[in-house]
Amino acid sequence: MKKNINKILISSLLATNIYASSVSIATDNTGDFLIAPMYMAKGDICSEVKVMNTNEYSSILAKITIREKIASHEVDLPILLSPGDIWSGVICQNKDGRVILQSDDDSNYPDAKEILHNGIDLLEHGIITSYRENDYNKGYVELNGKGFELEEIQKTNLDFTNGYIEVYPIAQYDEGTKQKVSKKLLALRWNRLIDSDTSDKKLRKNGVDENSLSGLVSFRTKGQETSSMEMTAFKNTHTRQVLGEHINFTTDSNPDILLDKGSKVEILKLLQSKDLYFSYDNSGIDQYLYITFPFGYKEKQSRRFKLVVRNMKEEKSVSVFSPRFIMRNEQASVSIESLINQTNNRIKFTKGMIKIEDIRNNDKSQLGKNEIASILPVKARISKIGSKDILIDSRKVPLK
Repeated sequence: MKKNINKILISSLLATNIYASSVSIATDNTGDFLIAPMYMAKGDICSEVKVMNTNEYSSILAKITIREKIASHEVDLPILLSPGDIWSGVICQNKDGRVILQSDDDSNYPDAKEILHNGIDLLEHGIITSYRENDYNKGYVELNGKGFELEEIQKTNLDFTNGYIEVYPIAQYDEGTKQKVSKKLLALRWNRLIDSDTSDKKLRKNGVDENSLSGLVSFRTKGQETSSMEMTAFKNTHTRQVLGEHINFTTDSNPDILLDKGSKVEILKLLQSKDLYFSYDNSGIDQYLYITFPFGYKEKQSRRFKLVVRNMKEEKSVSVFSPRFIMRNEQASVSIESLINQTNNRIKFTKGMIKIEDIRNNDKSQLGKNEIASILPVKARISKIGSKDILIDSRKVPLK
């Protein structure tokens, strides 16, 4: 049966960092801030997202933020995790082409349980969030109280079929026991923090433990798990308690506020990479490079880069050039075959290694114009049989 399924092989790529900081990328996949480099909800492929509280004696309140690939327009929701608890949700594309998040997890915020059970249309909610950012929500309600029609959605510059996910810790409560904690109590605690009430004696006032969270994205087709990828975890990003309207799940997930002061910049520096290496075969056919550029949060982003293509069979056969295209959007998708086709003789380059050099921002996103881009790269192998795509394996290697 496995011979008849489409294949996508995903592996994180090796990169060389040029900065170090007090914030660090976790080597044990647990931290106090998480980023999933990629999710996919396209055709037959669904992504199951899991967030785990790795504290066995503490409850964790967190916000999960799903960002689309064009400009990181978001859909966020609170999750309420008692000691050792796990939250899960599934992102799929339905027959109408809409991307739906569905979850029946008991860790969902009580007011969001019904809509998550029925499924959230990410694109529609992303539009509403975008309107709120620009104070247009009143006009939206007056024009169309029942929601956007599909034709209206298709005109927008949002695409939730691919993207990435952030998990922000909000608060930690040291319970002193492994026993489950009432979700109603956790929701009440969340509401008190919005009201800037820190009177709960179990609240950890100096932020969240650096080993609080771990996450996983599993790719599924027709209910069968075919591949998985661990989220990238960061340590020492959340060392103070954030209060007030900023933590409300109806507001933007702003890393400048939700993480410790300066942590966003330190994360971006950790993810800057001068060189990116990955292997290819079969002349790059059906192989793709997905690169997420986190914390850009704007439309019309673009990056330029240089390329070195090496053929392993003929070590002296190396092609060095600047591609005739640039990487666009918050998450860029690049066909490896298209890179091979730009070499001076693609027939020579059937198997080997590619090095992408000096990826730099063309605009003021991330750390600024002409600065080295901060990246979370993923390599994917996609084989089609008919119209079906299935992920069967994934491997994540931390950036080095």
